[in-house]
Amino acid sequence: MKFSNITIVLLALTLFACSNKTIQVSPVQNSVYAANGIVYSLPRTVLSIKVDVARTITIPGPYAAYAQKYLGISNTAIQEKEEYSIVSISIDSKSESDPTALYSAFLNNKSLYDFYQVVNSGVVIPVADFKTVSSTNSSLSIEKRNQVEFKDLSSSPFIAEEKSTFYSKVQRDSSFVRVPIQKSMIVERNIEEKAKEASDFIFSLRKKRMEFMTIDVDHPFDGEALKLMFAEISRLENEYISLFTGKSYTETVSKTIQYTPSKAEGESIIALRFSSSKGIVASNDLSGNPILIEIEPESIPESYSEFFNTMAINSDKNKFDQIYYRIPVNALIKITDGKTELASKRLLIYQYGPTAKLPAKHLMIRK
Repeated sequence: MKFSNITIVLLALTLFACSNKTIQVSPVQNSVYAANGIVYSLPRTVLSIKVDVARTITIPGPYAAYAQKYLGISNTAIQEKEEYSIVSISIDSKSESDPTALYSAFLNNKSLYDFYQVVNSGVVIPVADFKTVSSTNSSLSIEKRNQVEFKDLSSSPFIAEEKSTFYSKVQRDSSFVRVPIQKSMIVERNIEEKAKEASDFIFSLRKKRMEFMTIDVDHPFDGEALKLMFAEISRLENEYISLFTGKSYTETVSKTIQYTPSKAEGESIIALRFSSSKGIVASNDLSGNPILIEIEPESIPESYSEFFNTMAINSDKNKFDQIYYRIPVNALIKITDGKTELASKRLLIYQYGPTAKLPAKHLMIRK
């Protein structure tokens, strides 16, 4: 069975009843027990917002400029470009020490064990366990970019033999005449000639595939062999088409934003900004659209009012014979872009709840 933090606190209060052991606690700044006592803090809740962003890089093919002319494919990328999109957003919370809520507890030998029962429940945090929540981020890899390559699998060489005619003057009798001389020269085909040849090969593959699909055409392939043949034709076709349309790859980068709520009446802040061309940018970078954290605390149940009033009256009777703790409040956490809700979760926020004081005699566990 799982218990909420509020349930744990109330159970601790009930179990600690009917004992005469003493724990004397006061705020550190007012404490005469700070030198000889145990310093503890109250917990506070830190929100952890993890944003997963997909980064897609498109690298243009070497024949991109001729995609429309030879294949009828429009809107191909001419320059390398990056595009970003939000894949998912998750919301979580962790507890850390609140440096603004320090207390000193003076314990005798009998109450030491009982105090640590409260510590183990997570209601308070001893000074030895002071901690803060740190952010973690994953970085983008450049290895994939370096691995992208275009393989022109042309069946014809990229050089050609051209015959050119030269004229030479030859003396005949008493005059010179121009005599044509033919020479063969090896030249490299230009980029458009290569693109034209690649497109011709694509159409030849498509024609061959149609022949295999036509029942009137006699061919020696059937069954598994025909399946493998179609797969190889498709592979070659896609490889050649990529020479015109380019290649792209996608990788995911994660960024975790830590935020500590501070306004019990609710709050809304810009956690980060997001740009489809840059990805996650700083919250002050106006090139990105704002991503907001909106927190809506719930009201403290009326059923707790009498309990808090009773505890306040009892604690005022003895300023030192009491322990301080917090009762967290539920809050709805929403991540939005200002118009659309991207993620939401209901969580307990310690610092939104009241700081209660309970007489030590109600905090002792009877052995």
